[in-house]
Amino acid sequence: MLLMALCCHSLAFSQSRHSDVMVTVMKDKIVALSASGGGGEESLGVNETVVTTGARGFTGFAQTTSRLLGFSSGLRRWTEIPLAIDERIERHQILSALILVQSDRQVYGFQEGRGHWTSEALGTSELVKQVRGRGHIAVAITTDRALAFSSYTGGFFSIPWSTDERVQSVDETGDAVMIRTSTRTLAFRSQTTEWVEIR
Repeated sequence: MLLMALCCHSLAFSQSRHSDVMVTVMKDKIVALSASGGGGEESLGVNETVVTTGARGFTGFAQTTSRLLGFSSGLRRWTEIPLAIDERIERHQILSALILVQSDRQVYGFQEGRGHWTSEALGTSELVKQVRGRGHIAVAITTDRALAFSSYTGGFFSIPWSTDERVQSVDETGDAVMIRTSTRTLAFRSQTTEWVEIR
């Protein structure tokens, strides 16, 4: 009987944690709701408007004219990171446990489990060529390097390209990314803090 109760409780928890987050914009605030019963509101500032919103899995996202907002359903709160004046957001990717956002100046990462934003400045002439993500890991491929971001470890972990090195393919699973270039094969796993070269 006790075993049945534990199994039922575990199943119920599992089902509730797989519920999606919904993000909606009211007149003067952004509201996130999750099927597990948690939610959160974030008031908009004077003259602040919402540019875009989105949600996937446990994570909610909003971009306004002055900041980025990430919602953690586990922590039931919004967390913000300000944008610079005239900073232009070029793309974003929302995964179940993280968000990756790229502007003309920075790459931003949000961890749903910690409710925390991290940013990495781009070089003066550095350009982001692609942003990829799946499961617990996302990667930004730039003209100078690869930047990995994990929902587990936090922070950006970069590896520079050598002279004339060219990216040929990017393969992903929910917990790892592999990049094949013209000179080597690199891998990053979601629960580590460094790139490794596969020989």
